[in-house]
Amino acid sequence: METRSKTVEKFEEAFAQTIGAKYAVAVSNSTAAFHAALYAAGVSHKDEVILSPLVHPELAHAIRYLDGVPIYTDVNAQTGLLDPAAVRWRITANTRAVIATHYAGQPCDMDALAKVTAGKEIVIIEDASQALGASYKGKKIGTVSSLTVFDFSHKQGLYTELGGMVVTDSAEYYHWLTLFRDTGIRRDKTELVKEEGPWHFEAQEIGFNYRMTSMQAEMGLQQLIDIEQVHAGRQEMAEKYLAALAETAGLQLPIQNQDSHGAWYSFPVLLKGEHLIARRKELVEILLQQGIPVDVQYYPIYLHPIYLWQGHPDVCTVEGPLCPRAEDFYRRVVNLPILPYIDKQCIKKIVEIFNKL
Repeated sequence: METRSKTVEKFEEAFAQTIGAKYAVAVSNSTAAFHAALYAAGVSHKDEVILSPLVHPELAHAIRYLDGVPIYTDVNAQTGLLDPAAVRWRITANTRAVIATHYAGQPCDMDALAKVTAGKEIVIIEDASQALGASYKGKKIGTVSSLTVFDFSHKQGLYTELGGMVVTDSAEYYHWLTLFRDTGIRRDKTELVKEEGPWHFEAQEIGFNYRMTSMQAEMGLQQLIDIEQVHAGRQEMAEKYLAALAETAGLQLPIQNQDSHGAWYSFPVLLKGEHLIARRKELVEILLQQGIPVDVQYYPIYLHPIYLWQGHPDVCTVEGPLCPRAEDFYRRVVNLPILPYIDKQCIKKIVEIFNKL
């Protein structure tokens, strides 16, 4: 029977090959992946990290673990993706990183983000939690920037119950990622400071036990075999939604960037008109009662109680909503599911419910 580390290494190698990256570092969960990526990027005391507020709170948590400062930055009103123009005016001398979240699997404008950070010591970290299989200008997500985080805790893509991955082409980043994940321990004799004997290992950093289990890795390996078919199925499902909802009043359908190919983690529609927006909760409840697992992503991070209680450096400098477009997007969005068992009858039911309202 293979050891845990060998199975995990096989998964890392297979995943890196699938993405087209040099290195892949498997971790126990996505929060650990963000924590490790931010650490590798050098985020520490009072460093600022720019991010969209329309993400899971774990991103802000990971920044705070390293005593960094989350800088919530507004989004494109139509797509929910981080707005490069808004990023430009949020950059300061303390900015250390920008997290580009590919909302619902649709890639951000990575060229524009690269331009606004050019010439500065700012690391772009891609949040591909929902974007496995997506591509940007012909390059697979995971090969565009120096650090990319994937999440395996959702059944829309590769699923290992929990689990995450950080991919990079940088040998230096790979060194820090593995050291951080492996409790800061080094066993390779070529990396030891002192040689005590064949039993010797060294603690070279205050790392974390963020290692993936062999069971998680085996689940991932098996699913990588069919990953292209899964992605094609999600694309087909999205096309069915686009066709079925094209004539439905009161909806704004997702806008796709011609330079990219999305992963379709979900199918986010925006409600139009105050009457329908006011009835969103009712709409979601009806769909859930019909067995259709709709969702709303995400409640802006800075509105969560812990971040309201902690306060934010912008509180005295920004009048009105911190990110007005993000808050409006959240108020209007309904994320329709992209899953294998969502068939034509489910789509028909969704259309009927929208039309009734």
